[in-house]
Amino acid sequence: MKGESSVDCDDQGVHYLEARVDTRLSEIVKSPKVEVLNQFVSSTSEESDGVLLGIQLNYFTCGGIAIGISICHKIADACTLSMFVKTWAATARGDTNLVVPSLVGSSLFPPKEPFGQHIALDSPKQRADTRRFCFSSSKIAALSADVGASTVVQPTRVELVTAAIWKWAMARKGHDRCPLSVACHAVNLRRRMDPPLSEYAFGNLLRGAYALGNGEMDFGGLVSKMREAIGKSDGECLKELKGENGHDMVVRHSKKAGEWYLDKGVDRFMFTSCCRFPIYKSDFGWGKPVWVSSASSGAPNTIVLMDSMSDIGGIEAWITLDEVGMMRFEQEAPNS
Repeated sequence: MKGESSVDCDDQGVHYLEARVDTRLSEIVKSPKVEVLNQFVSSTSEESDGVLLGIQLNYFTCGGIAIGISICHKIADACTLSMFVKTWAATARGDTNLVVPSLVGSSLFPPKEPFGQHIALDSPKQRADTRRFCFSSSKIAALSADVGASTVVQPTRVELVTAAIWKWAMARKGHDRCPLSVACHAVNLRRRMDPPLSEYAFGNLLRGAYALGNGEMDFGGLVSKMREAIGKSDGECLKELKGENGHDMVVRHSKKAGEWYLDKGVDRFMFTSCCRFPIYKSDFGWGKPVWVSSASSGAPNTIVLMDSMSDIGGIEAWITLDEVGMMRFEQEAPNS
């Protein structure tokens, strides 16, 4: 039975494609355009018959290779995808010391009947654009200095970049006239569980951390709000989530998020961080990748954070906004 809470597996294996690209790989890496990158990745949408895992091998005229990977979010999160790539690469090298996936999700969080809420968002009337913004390690250090002594605990680089994008995005929306903005950050629960789960725990082991802010808050205040929201996905929260009332907790959490999504006076920004995942260490036998990137999410106000290609400590932010908002953002937001 197909539906929002089901996965239709036909046991036909991985959807695999090969493509010839009439250009040099260096040209793609030098000036990446998301509409071009999307052509290197196969689709897992319902329109493509709900492919669960798609692999596309792209050959360039220079002899370079790009591997495009897409996975259905119903069955896996970014951490699961990263561990899959890591194990796949090790297998390709002939490594026999492999770790099998840990399928503990259903025992930790037993499946329940759908709670009957589906948030229907209006289709964007304007085309959504995705662009890459690079935050160098020196820029992130400057952001940390801006926070200064306003926070007791030194914020992470992901928290700093998240707060910076959130503040700039609110400013370009004229958010001083909007009473509330919501920033949601996907939080990996594996290390936060007690005891911590293996990095090979398969599934969607994440939770949305919601922070509330407005255009009148300073940068340090937004950093603190984001840190506080992420910190709540810990300790007692996870004990309740695993307990017999965990399903009710998820329902309450989702209904509140649904209210924000349906409120036209509230701006929503969705953040996902793939930083620190070992994707850059994935060697299939011909060396480690020179660059790992994201493709378009398609949804406005969505931000994906990736480790920088060459600048250790830097972050590449793939930001999706409506067309007008992106034009303003490119003009106003620092990018270094």
